Amino acid sequence: MKRIICAILPLLLLLQFYSCSSTEENTETAKASETEAETVSETVAETETEKIKEVKLIYPENGAVVSLLTEEMTGWLESKSLDRLTELFDYTEKCEPVPVCFCWQYDGADYSHLCISKNADMSDAAVYLCTGDRLEVEDLYPGTKYFWQVISTENGANVRSAVGSFQTLQTPRTMKIDGVSNVRDLGGKTTADGRHVKYGIVFRGADFASLSDAGRKKAVFILGIKTELDLRNKVANGTSPLGDNIKYISVTAPYYGNIVEENYKQAIIEELRVFTDPDNFPVYFHCSLGRDRTGTLAFVLLALLGVNEEEIYTDYELSFFSDMGGYIDTTPCKTMVAQLDSLKTIMAPGNKKKPLADRISAKLMSFGLTEEEIEAIRANLLER
Repeated sequence: MKRIICAILPLLLLLQFYSCSSTEENTETAKASETEAETVSETVAETETEKIKEVKLIYPENGAVVSLLTEEMTGWLESKSLDRLTELFDYTEKCEPVPVCFCWQYDGADYSHLCISKNADMSDAAVYLCTGDRLEVEDLYPGTKYFWQVISTENGANVRSAVGSFQTLQTPRTMKIDGVSNVRDLGGKTTADGRHVKYGIVFRGADFASLSDAGRKKAVFILGIKTELDLRNKVANGTSPLGDNIKYISVTAPYYGNIVEENYKQAIIEELRVFTDPDNFPVYFHCSLGRDRTGTLAFVLLALLGVNEEEIYTDYELSFFSDMGGYIDTTPCKTMVAQLDSLKTIMAPGNKKKPLADRISAKLMSFGLTEEEIEAIRANLLER
């Protein structure tokens, strides 16, 4: 009997040992599982927190219509009158465009990329790097639907906003070149056959007498101007303030009625021939103020392209929102616009039922401009 008990006792002790070990292992496993569960729970919570964080677009609001012009100019364009234009003309610069201020919200971003595109899928976007939550952007195009998105970066991780959209108001396109007044892009205007003048290839304005270094860089590196057409006086071997790489062409240009004088007939032909060569673009043409000799060339050029008369006159009248390069001229706006009327009568005589473009083409060919040159100008400046 004692032998049996002695044999069984070690077995019972062994079973108890294994039972205790198993219980301790189960307890440790349970603790490990609880710890793992807590870790997973914290990870999920962090992930959910990250999902909640977002880049919120604030302005322009989705679907907004934005004017790129000053309030005075925008208001006048909605209800144009020469009397109101005279009231607004106070020799201060109201021609410069208003940049669009993009605003968004994302706390904690190290930096952000603002992306602006004409395509809903954000392809071919212009990308701007900034460290804040807002950025002013110049040189957008009027009458264009834009899409925008912000990508903010925090601790190496990117967070994208939704894609917003806005529309720019269809207006003339004014430009800013620092130190230069009365600057505009001739693009965007509509022709009688439904085509449009190309943006970004022909600019008009005042002279470069007060051009700053920032203005020069803007003109050359952003607007890409290749040719300066100076309408003040013909200068032999002249150079452009924009730099030695800029083609400089000078002409003693006509203004208004004196265009029919023999020497001025040749001058207007010389001016127009600049626009026949595709290698000259973009072109910036100017006189002193950017109104009279510049306005004369702009009238003839736009009429030749087939732009409707209202847009041609509006382009001229917008000079009265400029400081005219600091020149004080008390001549009433009505008197100056009457000068444009006389120019139209001289350059587009004949049956008024015929298109303005046809009448002015005939007149210019009588001066010596060829039909091939006219077609070259239209091919270079008009969208196909």
